[in-house]
Amino acid sequence: MADKGQHSIAMLVYDGVAPSDVTGPLECFGLANFISGNAPYDIATVSHDGKMVQAAGGWISLQPTHSFATLPSSVDTLLVPGGPAAPLAGEDSRTKAWLAERATTAGRYGSVCNGAFLLAAAGLTRSVRVATHWAYGDELSRRYPETDVDMDALFVRSRNVWTSAGMTAGMDLALALIEADCGRPLAMEVARHMVLYLRRSGGQSQFSTHLRAQFSDTPAIGELQQWIIDNPAEDLRTEALARRAGMGQRTLLRAFRLHTGTPLGEFVADARFRHACNLLEWTDRGLGEVAVLSGLGGEANMRRAFMARIGIPPTEYRARFHMNAPTEHPDEPGPDQELRRIFHAGARTFRERRG
Repeated sequence: MADKGQHSIAMLVYDGVAPSDVTGPLECFGLANFISGNAPYDIATVSHDGKMVQAAGGWISLQPTHSFATLPSSVDTLLVPGGPAAPLAGEDSRTKAWLAERATTAGRYGSVCNGAFLLAAAGLTRSVRVATHWAYGDELSRRYPETDVDMDALFVRSRNVWTSAGMTAGMDLALALIEADCGRPLAMEVARHMVLYLRRSGGQSQFSTHLRAQFSDTPAIGELQQWIIDNPAEDLRTEALARRAGMGQRTLLRAFRLHTGTPLGEFVADARFRHACNLLEWTDRGLGEVAVLSGLGGEANMRRAFMARIGIPPTEYRARFHMNAPTEHPDEPGPDQELRRIFHAGARTFRERRG
């Protein structure tokens, strides 16, 4: 039971749940407790019978803190994670009935990844805009046409319903909830210690090229892909790449798309953009040099590429993601030394730290 002033978080778990959908967001809430020193969150996990569940992949089991029957009646936030079993788990009559009932009493509810299937099955997303993993968006729309699925959003707040896209986007959702509950400074500290950015620019589409373009098992194409990534500043026009691959230009264009699922020009542009991102994150090279080394030509062209892809210029990207980026208030003491001491002393739990 949450103490007075605490915000209670309950996360549903079930057989076949994705471990990261559970542990990622809950780690954010736990770290908020640790950093703040006053434990703003009371965190619980719940399964229908309170027994251990087998997570997806079979390599880890999760022991919930509560069953449906023992979870306190007053829960501020109810979250449903995703996983390979989510679409089927949503059809379980006990789970549907429990979610439909508990959502009416929770201050807010939401989902991570394709956990939106469970909410939709319980009738909780009618005329509600939701986010889900990009690979499940079409199926969610097909099964539940009354649900407004945003295919690109990392997370969405629609009234008291908070939903996120897949995997690490669940941590973006948790940070947004922490900001809403406890304020931006604490959310920023949690983001820094989780090596995250408080508000990522862009949507899922910015990550789609390398997700779609798997490396080909065909040696000529796979080797060409690796060479492009390793040499972004070289001549990567189609005719030059065709000579390297020993193919005609039209043959290369057809073969590349057939074996990777992505047009050659799109792959080249993505490789150059990602190389520029890496240099901005990990080096102090000037913008002009970054543009040349990445094959983007010059600063103006690089700026256009960044604005088109993620909506921010290279200077802002570096300020946000550089490995030595300062905190918002660099002169204020932070918990870094205390965190490091505790982690190196044996990874004491947050509960032990508070005690």
